[in-house]
Amino acid sequence: MENLYQKILAALQAEDKEQAVNFSIEALEKNEVSIVELYQDILTPALASVMEEYKTDEHLVWREHVRSGIIRTIVELSYPYVLKQRKPLTEESEKVLVICPEFEDHELGAKMVSDFFKLEGFDSTFIGARTPLWTVLQAIDIVKPTYLSISVTNYFNLISVKKMIEAIKSYTEHDVTIAVGGRAFQSNPNAALEVGADLQLLNYEDIKKLSQEISEDETSI
Repeated sequence: MENLYQKILAALQAEDKEQAVNFSIEALEKNEVSIVELYQDILTPALASVMEEYKTDEHLVWREHVRSGIIRTIVELSYPYVLKQRKPLTEESEKVLVICPEFEDHELGAKMVSDFFKLEGFDSTFIGARTPLWTVLQAIDIVKPTYLSISVTNYFNLISVKKMIEAIKSYTEHDVTIAVGGRAFQSNPNAALEVGADLQLLNYEDIKKLSQEISEDETSI
């Protein structure tokens, strides 16, 4: 795992898209790594490391965009392996919408989260970055999800998330459990409560635990 991480990181640092993609997909094809390991243990830290590598905005912004673009391609190309590794989808599968709030540009984490939900058998729909409130309300009306997952990277977006959650809870006629996650919540354990969320899901293990709790509740009925 460490060797694969170093190979992919070196390719990303060299901005060698072809090599980074080939290393990642080849590892999935040979079962050397799972989707969770690739996303959570390799791609996520590799993306975060750009902050340490380039301390000034002069180089950070464009290099972060390049690296994000390469990783986005890897995630998109990994989708067939998500389908291979996921739990079967059934009529009883819980529906979940995965979104980023209106002013949130960082969507890679949310895309990975949507795939994590799929791996655990959820019927997951990823809406994307910069999702306006009215769009979220429309989606809830049509999809009628059991869960809404909001991914937030930028701390400045927590205020808008709080307003969004308040609006959703006052508008929605059926029960929707609102989960939050992302870098903005990782260092502040109280942030999820402060914005009015019902759950905090910070990684795949949290989603797996939620899935297990749902299964246990269904079994006890």
